[in-house]
Amino acid sequence: MADKLRLRLYSSPLGLYLTAGGRLDGSTVHQLTTAVDLALIRLNPVRLMVDLHAVTYLDVAGVAALIACRRDAHARGAQLAVVQPSNPARATVLACAAQDLLAGDKPTPAVLPAADSWRHCPRPSLRCPRPPGRAHRAPRGTHHR
Repeated sequence: MADKLRLRLYSSPLGLYLTAGGRLDGSTVHQLTTAVDLALIRLNPVRLMVDLHAVTYLDVAGVAALIACRRDAHARGAQLAVVQPSNPARATVLACAAQDLLAGDKPTPAVLPAADSWRHCPRPSLRCPRPPGRAHRAPRGTHHR
């Protein structure tokens, strides 16, 4: 396998974050489920966000594992949300008719305003997405001399 699953668990002001990168398929789902189980048992979070922004491949086994992890989190009184799915991950989740997994994908207006959501990146030490820049222009009718 050229692209393995990379996991990173950390705490943020919004709750626990588990970032995943690489392939989330039948050969790597055990890593994800183990990490979620350990986080739920040892850290007892109220909220656990699984960030899939760096997932390059997701198959049906990965979607099933995410559903099972969410079920286990609810059984322990925690909320599990899949956030920032990559395009391949989003396409697979939608193809499996599991769009309810992506309910946590969009920030709620009370927590993060949609217009400024790019400013509130909770992932430390990772480059936050920035809106495309524009060249500075002087207002019409004013000329620089």
